[in-house]
Amino acid sequence: MSDVLGQQIGSTPLWDAEEVLTLDRVRRYARASGDTNAIHIDPAAARAAGLAAPVAHGFLLIALVLKYAQRWAHHNGNRITACDTRFVRPVYVGDRPAVLHLTGQQISAGHINATVWILDDDGITHRAVIRPIRISFEPDPVR
Repeated sequence: MSDVLGQQIGSTPLWDAEEVLTLDRVRRYARASGDTNAIHIDPAAARAAGLAAPVAHGFLLIALVLKYAQRWAHHNGNRITACDTRFVRPVYVGDRPAVLHLTGQQISAGHINATVWILDDDGITHRAVIRPIRISFEPDPVR
């Protein structure tokens, strides 16, 4: 896992990181979140539902992004106030781990766009798995 903290609006990423999702990690998230739907944790159930493999929870993906956003916000005296997105593609976690690429870029005062994408099996083509997460932040009044 690696990440880079930056400052300038629109030029340098606030963070650029990789997260590895394994079936074990998704199963641990399922237990912690209480969402134990079989399509997330059981390969046979996922196949029976027409999926290629178990699917990572969407809120797990958002939580991973918000981990980096919160780290950046805290480091810069801010707090996260809102976020929203849409899921566009499932993240399969079968025999091979899924490697997520997460970036965040400040697009205006108080707003960050964060992206999450994976490489296709060809190792070249990257595919977004969510629409950019729009994250709002403001100065933290406690600091």
